[in-house]
Amino acid sequence: MNVDILVGRNGATKYKQEGDGKTPIGIFELGIVFGTHERSEINLDKSIEYIKVNSNLYWIDDINSKYYNKLVDVTKIKKDWSSAEHLIDYPIQYEYAVEIKSNPENIPCKGSAIFIHCSNGKETAGCVSLPKEKMKDLISIIDKNTKIIIK
Repeated sequence: MNVDILVGRNGATKYKQEGDGKTPIGIFELGIVFGTHERSEINLDKSIEYIKVNSNLYWIDDINSKYYNKLVDVTKIKKDWSSAEHLIDYPIQYEYAVEIKSNPENIPCKGSAIFIHCSNGKETAGCVSLPKEKMKDLISIIDKNTKIIIK
């Protein structure tokens, strides 16, 4: 797939730190696919987990939380964070999104909430964004073995 992308407003780095505004460099597995559509409305390999965004979902970026760099449903856990991305607040970016597992061990300060998502025309806070139609194409061709190379 050939597509123009946007990355972090401060470029890219091999040494990702929470809040640096940089996209991590490396070869990464992909994780959860999420978005605003019903799974039946998207073309996604059945082996990939998909979650429809709702008002209960947050991706935690508080380095002091036991849920750091995890997707949580606030109706199912006890809140222990002061900072998180409320996914439903980003209807353009998260119409279609894929987790980039750049910090799979969820090590505090090593970066959280790094995704491939739909572009809103601006640089990201560390994610990779592309036009919505290209995001739909990407989701339709990935499987559980797909990796992303960011250089």
